[in-house]
Amino acid sequence: MKKRVLGIIAASLIGAAASNSAMADTFRLTIGAGHPADAAVWITAMRDFFAPEVSKRVAEKTGHKIEWINAYGGSVCKLGECLEAVESGLVDIADLHVAFEPAKLMAHNFPYFVPFGSPDPMVAAKAARQVYDNVPELKKILETKYNQVFLGVGSVGNYNLVTTFAWDQVGELKGKKIAAAGPNIPWLKAVGAVPVQSNLNEAYTSFQTGVYEGWVMFPDATVGFKLHEVAKNYTFTDFGAIPNVVLAINKDTWRKLPKPVQDIMLEVGKEFTTVQTQMALDKGKRSVETMKAAGANVRSLSEEEKVKWANALPDIPNERTAEINKAGQPGKAIAEYIKALKEAGVKMPRDWKVN
Repeated sequence: MKKRVLGIIAASLIGAAASNSAMADTFRLTIGAGHPADAAVWITAMRDFFAPEVSKRVAEKTGHKIEWINAYGGSVCKLGECLEAVESGLVDIADLHVAFEPAKLMAHNFPYFVPFGSPDPMVAAKAARQVYDNVPELKKILETKYNQVFLGVGSVGNYNLVTTFAWDQVGELKGKKIAAAGPNIPWLKAVGAVPVQSNLNEAYTSFQTGVYEGWVMFPDATVGFKLHEVAKNYTFTDFGAIPNVVLAINKDTWRKLPKPVQDIMLEVGKEFTTVQTQMALDKGKRSVETMKAAGANVRSLSEEEKVKWANALPDIPNERTAEINKAGQPGKAIAEYIKALKEAGVKMPRDWKVN
């Protein structure tokens, strides 16, 4: 009798295992971005950490399988198109890169509205994640308006200024054509520079042809896109690292995924913040050394000039808070970001406050 019972139990276990195996699914997901993975460290982190780590944990913990189709470098959605591409399901997951969605994702651009924030991408991104957790309206905009679910946030490195000319004082920038990516254009207007809307994919050629004489850019992208070859002066202005990397997944795709797979994606999405920004910090340091070795003039702007530049800016936090609120989006994200930075011990050359 005992043998018979054991036989029944064993058969049941074998049957359950076979059933679970039969229920295991393979999900083919397209993951993309407007920037190329090798030159842009925030996309490298998507390719080399987020995607494989999700696959690994899904296989280990659920028995399901994730197969990725890579669509980086604008192969499916170019810069400024990825929000719509995720919304429609043209790609399943993408870096929305909020700087290229200044109207639709106005509130998500909150880090740009606190210039001279933290130069450390790890500190900046941790503060941004705190904002996303404390201001649920940001995630709700993605879900209700654009058919997608927030997965994680990352940060590009410390924004500084790479130029074709040497300079020491803010006043020397007056009349100079300097490129920027939308939300940081007001930083340039404040000191009399002539801002030019642009993107990294066209930067090298634009420098060569004289479209502009400078770029508001962080070290790793400056080297990644070889801008130091055509603009040999790199000045640390410490505008701050900007958490503008937002990972999102199409909501229809999301609904098709089993809950354990969803949980793993959210888990890895949260870890993406730390992993990606450590990569950005490390690559930023290596990039500075690369620029120096290539003969670039790398220097830091004096604290006096940084204060001068910060004080020349309009009251961007309050102006943009009002503008965001008027657009029906959560302007309080700016105040939350300032609060998070200050709680992290960040000292800024201008004491930004939202009234």
